[in-house]
Amino acid sequence: MLALFGSIVGLLGSFAPRLIGFFEQKQNHSQEIEMLRVQGEFQMRAIEAGHAAKMQEINASADMASELAAFTAALRPSGIAWVDGFNAFVRPFLTLCFFALYAGVKAAQFVILQQDHSGSAATLLSMWGEEDWAVWAAIVTFWFGNRTFNKERGRG
Repeated sequence: MLALFGSIVGLLGSFAPRLIGFFEQKQNHSQEIEMLRVQGEFQMRAIEAGHAAKMQEINASADMASELAAFTAALRPSGIAWVDGFNAFVRPFLTLCFFALYAGVKAAQFVILQQDHSGSAATLLSMWGEEDWAVWAAIVTFWFGNRTFNKERGRG
């Protein structure tokens, strides 16, 4: 009986490494499948991000082309003298209107500040702040800086 029991234990003992190997292989396959799934998801996200970036680039390029076409068309003379004259008149006229309005506001501010009799020099100094310098610099740079750049490019 002991011989039979020894034979059965020996037979089961020979299957034990195969049984353990089967479970190890099953575990390894599960891990590989999970790794492949995670890698696939990562690659899909990378493809989607690349696609989104490419679409943004295409949209930005299309926007630039559209604006360039609009500016090119706007800068081209129409051939009708009064229309071209009006187009050339609009920006300087609006700038002069702004200066007139700005001068009016500053004059009104001067009158209001003079009512406390603090003196003209002190009133003038208190009226002209950092924001006024910024507005002045922006307008002057817009008009005269544009001429400088056009001259450097050979268009002025």
